[in-house]
Amino acid sequence: MNHIIKPDEMTPRERMEAFSKGKQIDRTPCSPFLGEACAPLFGHSIKKYNHSIEAIVDVAVGSFEKFTPDSIGIGPGLQGIPEAMGSELKFPEYSTPYLSEPILKDYKAIEKLGPIDPYKDGRISYFLEALKITNERIGHQVFVGSSMGGPFTTAAFLRGTENFLKDISRNPEMVHKLLEVSTQSVIKYIDAICDLGLSPSIAEPIASATLISAKTFREFANPYLKRCMDRIIERRGSGSTLHICGRTKNIWGDMVDIGIGNLSLDNIEDLGELKEQFGDKVCLIGNVDPVEIIMRGTIEEIYEAGKVCIQKAYGSPKGFILSSGCDIPIGTHPDKIKALMDSARIYGSTHMAG
Repeated sequence: MNHIIKPDEMTPRERMEAFSKGKQIDRTPCSPFLGEACAPLFGHSIKKYNHSIEAIVDVAVGSFEKFTPDSIGIGPGLQGIPEAMGSELKFPEYSTPYLSEPILKDYKAIEKLGPIDPYKDGRISYFLEALKITNERIGHQVFVGSSMGGPFTTAAFLRGTENFLKDISRNPEMVHKLLEVSTQSVIKYIDAICDLGLSPSIAEPIASATLISAKTFREFANPYLKRCMDRIIERRGSGSTLHICGRTKNIWGDMVDIGIGNLSLDNIEDLGELKEQFGDKVCLIGNVDPVEIIMRGTIEEIYEAGKVCIQKAYGSPKGFILSSGCDIPIGTHPDKIKALMDSARIYGSTHMAG
């Protein structure tokens, strides 16, 4: 099938500046979640990416030049803040880092846990320096931002996810205490990003309705997330993006009430339903299946999935950004990422973007 791929008429920065003001744009914005998954495309292992300012910059600038997404994100991942607070990670050469030894074996040790110094603790300073350099290099063409794990996910990686989720019912008081210190650390990172003049966004996968009830979300995740978003609003003038993996439909209202500007949707939920319920409150982001469609699908299937998302979100009052439903998997062929970008060029011209 021959598709007409129209060349872009605006730079990503021009497009997103116009988009944020509700002005006419040349096509639907598209920002797949790239990050460390792209490291091997530029000759770096995932392990090296996580330990080298030069590699982080190389991958960010390279990803922009190769794919021209409408934003570039650099961040320490979900584990960066917990690691800076003392949890131990393992770094395989070519797969995502994982938690090997949570710091908080016993709540007696909670008094020793303090909020991070983002310039000294763990690897956070690598990402801050890489953000600064990347923004100096390509910030005139594209908005550079940083995502971090939210307070609930950070707390889970300080205690160990299984223990943390059990503690919610058996030791709620200590869970709140842990969430307090993890919130302070997340806010320290938010401030460091804002000091660079950049926008932070939050990923909170452990607070998914796949793992916890809506009631638990409201009591243990929502208040702390709200404090983080309040800080972003205070520093940046508006709410930013929140992404929660898995099922979220029964907490959409709670997510919106936190004060977010953009709601990023996992591919298992329906963009059309989100638009109907909350399209007048937040910009929608999503939600092509990163594994079955982007990594394993054909180019034609990626085009089709992009088209379906654009049609479902068409005319959403606060706008829509085409993206993957979660991180692009390590090992995805670069042509597949290009295909997602191209689906925005094929189907997301101005009359469709709404």
